[in-house]
Amino acid sequence: MKTALDAILNHLIRVLRVPIRLFQQDRLIQYWGHPPHSDKLIDNRELINQLLLDSSKDFPYLKYLSAQKVIAVISGKNIKYLIGPVTINDSSEKTPVFAQTDDSTYSTEFLFEELNLLQNAIHGSDLQNSDIFINNHLSENKIRNNDAQIARYSSDNQENEFVHNPYDQEVRELRSVTEGNLSALKESIHESYEGSFATLGPTKLRSLKNLAIVDLALLARAAIKGGIDYEQSFTINDQYIRSVEQANNVQDVIALSLQAKIQYTELVHNINYPIEKTKTNLIIKRCKKYIQTHLHNKIHLEKLAKYCNVSEQYLSKIFHNTQQTTVNEYIQRKKIEASKRDLIYTDSPINTIALNFAYASTSHYGSVFKRIIGMTPLKYRNTFGKV
Repeated sequence: MKTALDAILNHLIRVLRVPIRLFQQDRLIQYWGHPPHSDKLIDNRELINQLLLDSSKDFPYLKYLSAQKVIAVISGKNIKYLIGPVTINDSSEKTPVFAQTDDSTYSTEFLFEELNLLQNAIHGSDLQNSDIFINNHLSENKIRNNDAQIARYSSDNQENEFVHNPYDQEVRELRSVTEGNLSALKESIHESYEGSFATLGPTKLRSLKNLAIVDLALLARAAIKGGIDYEQSFTINDQYIRSVEQANNVQDVIALSLQAKIQYTELVHNINYPIEKTKTNLIIKRCKKYIQTHLHNKIHLEKLAKYCNVSEQYLSKIFHNTQQTTVNEYIQRKKIEASKRDLIYTDSPINTIALNFAYASTSHYGSVFKRIIGMTPLKYRNTFGKV
């Protein structure tokens, strides 16, 4: 009769596609599943002995053969499971964290999830990925070295009379964001104070980027505390971090950091002041109503702003701040969504549909459609069409 442990081992064989070797008292007793055609690792007795000796019952033990090749050992009550080597690759930005990248390459997080599945089943524990990171990547040596560096920097700072920027100024700045108080924020930014920012990188630019990233993390949380939706706050935060990383000079990093503070404060302000919020909502609602009833016409920002009784610049600003997209992008998406119905339920030619939604040409309609939907209008009709 198969046990839950058998099912997990079978799952690991199917998913990881690497050998799982069972050892008892340092002796190989079984390959789980079919034995591999060849196993170079098993001939390296010195490495095997070291792996079995260094392993722990408390967590999956990892041995990196290279930056991308890793062997895992999970210790049961009487059996030790030697898994791998597994190829890992976290370099691709397009690779989801919990995913296989190709036939035999996996993200680190995905591998750790699979290893914890076996570890927790054997010991009835509840280990998380963070436990594997801490226990395998933070040696006593590294911890001691880090403590020594802290002591050295502390001594150097005292000797050089270095003082960090004041904490209370930082608190005032973050409170301004949380309260949506733009005038208080500007006062805090323009304060004169003693102290300096720490050096956090090998160059002035890198150091400033690191400081900006820390600052952005604090701003995102201050804004959430002030009422901003956490997904919206972190999305804004992510984009600012990307922009900071792409910056080529100190001035751009400073400007981005200041702009982030202002944007977060303005967003919180719009939530905290219901009169202004209601006014903004009415304008946006009126704007959307006009767009929805004029999808078959060419919609000009000038006419749209006039309909909403505001300037073009003001409409563009509040629309982007509240909807996280531009007016034109919103219009295009609404037109494309509406045109999808014609593609599905009518046999109207695509050039006629493009004309009906006021596109200058079929090719323009096609390019906008593909950008938003991910396929051409023709392919969409062939895939989802009902006629």
